[in-house]
Amino acid sequence: MTNECMDIFTRPHPAPADTVWNTPDRYARYDCSIESNPAPAIVCRLRDLRYIMVNQAFLAFTDSSDGDWLRRSMYERNILEGVENYDLVKRALIGAQAIPQTQAKIAMPDGTSRRVIVTGQPVTVAGQPCMLFTLTDVAAWHETERCHDQYRTSVEAAFATSSACMIIVDAATNVVSMANESFCALIGYSPSELAGRSLDDTEIWPSGIASGFVRAKCGQRLECHVSQANVMVADDSYALWTFQDVTQRRLDERNLAAAIQAAVCESRWLSHAILDNLTLRTGPSRGTVPSGLNDLSPREREVLTLICEGMDDKTMARTLNVSGNTVRNHVARVYSKIGVNRRVAAAAWGRARGFDRGADRTALVLASDMGSAES
Repeated sequence: MTNECMDIFTRPHPAPADTVWNTPDRYARYDCSIESNPAPAIVCRLRDLRYIMVNQAFLAFTDSSDGDWLRRSMYERNILEGVENYDLVKRALIGAQAIPQTQAKIAMPDGTSRRVIVTGQPVTVAGQPCMLFTLTDVAAWHETERCHDQYRTSVEAAFATSSACMIIVDAATNVVSMANESFCALIGYSPSELAGRSLDDTEIWPSGIASGFVRAKCGQRLECHVSQANVMVADDSYALWTFQDVTQRRLDERNLAAAIQAAVCESRWLSHAILDNLTLRTGPSRGTVPSGLNDLSPREREVLTLICEGMDDKTMARTLNVSGNTVRNHVARVYSKIGVNRRVAAAAWGRARGFDRGADRTALVLASDMGSAES
């Protein structure tokens, strides 16, 4: 059944006395409107109860022609045969009043009859009071309702059993109308516990539904991707919200970021370890005092020790209680005496010779002092 046909039977009926088309020159326009009506329609003149207009939809429905109806009276071909509430319909017809929807039987040319729903609307055609009858096939209506019910049932079943977490919210009140099994399993509430809950309920949506944070019944805070779409259900507007739980993924992402940050923080130590390993493999034996070491003054040895410990110039200045320029001068002399031009190389040189180990450093310094005295 088309929407236009449904509209004929559901729209409010105006008061009979107010429904008047009393301009004769509108007859042709009214004839066109009757013909374009998708529902079967026929017009009966109330003065003599004869049919004066009929549309093609009515002729196709009854498998008849114009001659079977036009200028025929209702006594010959009664479309109200077997009508329910006959007395009420009769009074409405005599008084030119609207006839509400009522079931009747209409005779077919082959002698059979079909159950129909008839509604009557008083009109004026060419200055004469008439009744416009519109018909709907009961069997077709029931089939349409059956198909609609099947479709609605299938949609409801698909919604209820979908693996996607979804809820339907009344757009006018922002209240949850229904939630599917997946969403209920996600947050631990039953469908009856969720129905009627507002989207402003901070017990479930502590930061609002659009934020994506959902609090489960057990108190766990879940992080979700959310999306929203507007849907129409029985001519009412609703919002369909879909949730994708990304709590574990977000946790994994944060753990990965923390691991990368830790690796970056340890990169200095890693560089030192690699350089130390390379120096130990290629450097001279610690059994002898290397060249350049004897040339370092006690203060320069102390500066080299602090370089090996990873201190920058400012930190060394505070540690030695000297100015920054003094530290830079000491560092430059250390570079010159041990034959390097970078801080990393100086640290590797010093670590290879024990300047990062207190006991070994003391022994080297003593050995260096003794060598200087003997010379």
